Amino acid sequence: AMKKLYREDLTEQQALTLVVQALYDAADDDSATGGPDVARRIYPIVTVITDEGFRRLNDQESSEIARSIV
Repeated sequence: AMKKLYREDLTEQQALTLVVQALYDAADDDSATGGPDVARRIYPIVTVITDEGFRRLNDQESSEIARSIV
């Protein structure tokens, strides 16, 4: 999914959705890969790195992205 959907001009929100979608797809294909589990409130750790620095999304932000995909 990531190879097909990646573009240079993605917004931050689009890129975040893309990486969580890729993780979800990987977990679907490989049982050893953990993906988002909305039922048990288990969400991926997602970070953003820009020219301005490093930022880790909080659980609320990660859960919103995961819920939009599942």
